[in-house]
Amino acid sequence: MMHILSCTDTNFVIPMGVMMHSLCVNNQCEKLHFHIIIDESVTEQQKVELQTVLPEGAEISFYLINIENIRQYLVVKVERFPIPIYYRLLMAKILPKSVHKILYLDADMIVRHDLSELWNTPLDNIAVAGVQEVFGSVQCHRLDYPEEKGYFNSGVLLFNLDFIRSHNITDQYIKYIIENPEKLHCPDQDVINYVLRDNKIPLPLRYNVQEAYYRDPPLVKNAINGDLEKDICNPVILHYNKEKPWSKKCEHPLKNIYYYYKNNTIWANSTYMEKFKYKKLNVPLIIQLKIHVYNFLVLLGFQKKEKVFYRKMHLEK
Repeated sequence: MMHILSCTDTNFVIPMGVMMHSLCVNNQCEKLHFHIIIDESVTEQQKVELQTVLPEGAEISFYLINIENIRQYLVVKVERFPIPIYYRLLMAKILPKSVHKILYLDADMIVRHDLSELWNTPLDNIAVAGVQEVFGSVQCHRLDYPEEKGYFNSGVLLFNLDFIRSHNITDQYIKYIIENPEKLHCPDQDVINYVLRDNKIPLPLRYNVQEAYYRDPPLVKNAINGDLEKDICNPVILHYNKEKPWSKKCEHPLKNIYYYYKNNTIWANSTYMEKFKYKKLNVPLIIQLKIHVYNFLVLLGFQKKEKVFYRKMHLEK
């Protein structure tokens, strides 16, 4: 049984469902159990819709989380980030103890190939396995720990739940957040990387190919763990971490893959995500002022807005 964890509120049910569908299509030899942490915004109808992507024999469990508990435990100003990113920090306390290992996946992904090799990665006396974040070494220095310990992107993480429970890792997460709120630029990702810095192993790039690898000129010229060119041309898991394929401004060269899988789901004709707009965040006044000044200078031509270019690529699915 392969156990998969994902988290969402009502806004990201569709991308998560498309991700789940892609995983099911490409892992038909595995028995799957999806564990979905949700808040009260997710409707009963949305739960039913998510179940439509499951093949025969697959299972799904929903876990309702209290947002106020999240606000109480996680004292960082969560307005800057969608609250569901914090749910996974509490997974060891939420999921049944019968689940010993789990693969966490962000909603903004497509799974293109079999995951059995990833799932069977040995985690003896190890808490987590993940793929290196682009410019992860910079984040190591920011969080004051050695660069060689690595900094993972938190979109794909294979967790050893037995280790996390036996070492009281959840309590360590909360303690670190309470004591170091000023250090946390990406709260959940920073916390996982710092607290588990001595108990993690790297995964090959192909299991979490992020947007930056497709830029032209490339931001990254060598893969930390994997064959760069091979992995970006044939990703096992494609991560739309910056450029969301449903965004009108998306220029990701492989956005078509998201729609290939979406078109075979109950949401094929839905335009909810294409019309979705993030709520205005509670941004400090000084930051708002800087943004307005920057935009005004761009309008007048005194400041050039950086243009991002991407490689020309096309994969069918």
